[in-house]
Amino acid sequence: MEQEETKTIAAAGVEMPPEAESWVQLHESELTELMQKQAKAAITELKRQEKQERKKEKYHNTFTLMKCYRDMAFHIENAISDGQQLELKGMTDEQQRTYLESIRRTRFKTLIMTAHIDKAVEEIERRREAAGRAVEYKAFEMYFMQGMDYAEIAEELDTGKNTPRRWVTGIINELSVLLWGIDEERTAGVVK
Repeated sequence: MEQEETKTIAAAGVEMPPEAESWVQLHESELTELMQKQAKAAITELKRQEKQERKKEKYHNTFTLMKCYRDMAFHIENAISDGQQLELKGMTDEQQRTYLESIRRTRFKTLIMTAHIDKAVEEIERRREAAGRAVEYKAFEMYFMQGMDYAEIAEELDTGKNTPRRWVTGIINELSVLLWGIDEERTAGVVK
């Protein structure tokens, strides 16, 4: 005995297969509009996620840069960039020149970056003092310039255990803009 194939007739009188009973019929213009809305929503979400990632990256880069600050200062003061500072045994004159030029370039780049950091940090300090929040800058300085941990800072400044971390995070976020600038999306509504 053969099974009879059930047929569904759509509202427009078009014969539909049985598995299509849960289908929705849309006019082409409605389908196009729906697809455009979904595409716009997906693009908006992608842009939001990209912006969030850039912000995280800037925070990470600024935090890492500040963690290396003392090492950068050491490099500037102690980089051997003169042949008289070090005997370069077994190297030809050309190899010595190449080596010393390389050290000079890294020292110069480090000097430029630390000067940029110093200017931005001075501005942070000025802003915190002007706002009567110099203790926040002090925590930042203790953490990055003196190498203290958050527990030591909290004890020294007589604050809650999470307060120094919160202050440092706030300053790093602000410092990120001073060091790297701002994204075009942040200014899109302000600057035309």
